[in-house]
Amino acid sequence: MVMRVLGIVVLSLLVTIISGCGKSDEEKKFHQQLLDKALNDDTKKEGVLFLQENARKDGVVVTDSGLQYKILQAAEGPKPNMLNRVRVSYTGWTVNGEQFESSVDKAENPVFTVRDVIKGWREALLKMSPGARWMIYMPSELGYGARSPGGMVPANSALIFEIELLEILPQEKADQ
Repeated sequence: MVMRVLGIVVLSLLVTIISGCGKSDEEKKFHQQLLDKALNDDTKKEGVLFLQENARKDGVVVTDSGLQYKILQAAEGPKPNMLNRVRVSYTGWTVNGEQFESSVDKAENPVFTVRDVIKGWREALLKMSPGARWMIYMPSELGYGARSPGGMVPANSALIFEIELLEILPQEKADQ
């Protein structure tokens, strides 16, 4: 709830600042309509409700940013930093249970630079060690926000991922 209020305040401030920067009345009205749509979007409301209920479940940890995670398999060892490239296995779902993406059946597990992934992934990966497997639940602000990445993920979607950090790539291997 605090994150929602904070998000509304930040969004309102942003619209106020943008609105006052030499925009015509028509452009100001358009920006206000966008703000109203974002705050009253059914997808956003569905995600907020899901995350409120999920936060009460046993084993779910909620961070200050609103990211929620549950450790499925713990691991000890080094943790990646923002510049590291990591190899992961993952599956992603919308809060209504529709799978929209997975690396599980691919021939090779994907490699990402930590700084280049969505905020929710970034926050989780920075806390994980190779061998760890987590379920992460993220508000839309930590995912794709008010834009849709396409396909089955609408704008303002809260998302669920199961992520396994397979390895932190050594720099020379990451450059190949």
